[in-house]
Amino acid sequence: MKLAAQLQQSKLLYLHQGNENLAVAENEHYRWILFDDVVQSIMLKRVPSKLTIPHQYFMMLPLLFHVPNKIIELGLGGGNLVRYLTNILPNSEILSIEYNAQVIECFENFFNPQNIQQPIAHSSFELWLAKQKKQQRCDWLIYDIYQTDENPQYFLKQIKRVLNKIDKNTWLTINLPDLNEHDLNIALLHLSSLKGSRMMRYFHIPYYKNIIIHLTPIDAVLSDINSVLPHYALTRLARFWQHGMVNR
Repeated sequence: MKLAAQLQQSKLLYLHQGNENLAVAENEHYRWILFDDVVQSIMLKRVPSKLTIPHQYFMMLPLLFHVPNKIIELGLGGGNLVRYLTNILPNSEILSIEYNAQVIECFENFFNPQNIQQPIAHSSFELWLAKQKKQQRCDWLIYDIYQTDENPQYFLKQIKRVLNKIDKNTWLTINLPDLNEHDLNIALLHLSSLKGSRMMRYFHIPYYKNIIIHLTPIDAVLSDINSVLPHYALTRLARFWQHGMVNR
């Protein structure tokens, strides 16, 4: 059954009204978080660590080739990526940066059934970056910030700040906000100029509006021999990687 149909029958667990209306709802199988009535994150209740939305699998593509020890996630949401990464990388250090206190509260109360001891910095990413006195030596930085501002110039300023604060060997994954075709082309053109020595590979997610972008260090070894992904995911994601649009 399609996921959209699965979300039809639900009960409300949490509602916070403000600049962004935040809600948590669930049915027998799923629990999800909504921003202004838009589903942002979905958890399969019987297997909380399972990814549930197609674009999230594309975000995990660096794990084909890379075993990161330190991961920084900009944007916590419902914690889908945290639960998945904690499951397959139990010895890795994962830090989430989240500015919305209600989102953190929802994660802890509704989206952390396994009681993961997840480090979370309650801060806007801009303020968090500003406090970093030197480049961050993390292995993988994931930019997955939900935002209603679809201005590509605003988004590009954010990415430029990120690139200025991370080590050249850091892998960077970006969940690009919903942009029209014109603004998307502008964003990709500017990202191409900002990426420096990194290789850029991006993916249009079929039937979804997400564009997932990976900026890979130029010296990265793209071999899946030591991948931490389970076999079923390794085979599937390897096929996805082959169909990415490459900008060197």
